[in-house]
Amino acid sequence: MITLDEIRNVSFRKATVRGGYRAEDVNAFIDEVIAAFEQLKKEKTNLVHKIDVLATRVEQYKSDEETVRNALLASQKVSDACIREAKEKAAKIVREAEEKAQSLLVDANKTTAIEKENYLQLQSDAVALRSELIELYKKHIKAIDELPTEADLNESKSTLDQKYPTQPVKEEPVKEAEQQEEEPDAESAEPEVTDKHTENEVTEPAPKRSGKFAHLKFGDNYDVSAE
Repeated sequence: MITLDEIRNVSFRKATVRGGYRAEDVNAFIDEVIAAFEQLKKEKTNLVHKIDVLATRVEQYKSDEETVRNALLASQKVSDACIREAKEKAAKIVREAEEKAQSLLVDANKTTAIEKENYLQLQSDAVALRSELIELYKKHIKAIDELPTEADLNESKSTLDQKYPTQPVKEEPVKEAEQQEEEPDAESAEPEVTDKHTENEVTEPAPKRSGKFAHLKFGDNYDVSAE
């Protein structure tokens, strides 16, 4: 393609001595210029089309950028709202947990105080029971101390022997012949009659004790707390 410098510096051959240029050179140059201008026009058209396309894309990019910006702003707002809501929920959960922990602590302190009172009351009851048992055992020991001892028995026996002396009684030996006469023959001996009423007789309960120590109670079933 012809350039501007070539157009400025173009030179034609002289047609005659007097002047003028050859027609074929001028026509050839004009053809080159026309071709160059047509090429430039095509390039210009292509460039204008490309510029339009680029401008359209730029506008589209601007529109997309605005959309993306709006989306980012909306996303940021949603994110901020979610963060704020999460913080509020977390603060609420922490507050409720602290309140519940405080309530549990108060209940635990109350329960501990009640259990302490119950324990001290049990200790007090045990102390009172111990005192009662000690008093009861003292009474029993005093009553036991009033019972006669072996020394008292020996002393009583000695006193009775001195006050009421007695002679020992000796049994006379029985003659062997008399024993044989008195003993019945084994074959002729009649069978011993057993009284059924005696066998089935129910043992009567022992009479109640009377006297100085009748109030004493003994046995496995005796409850000392019943006093």
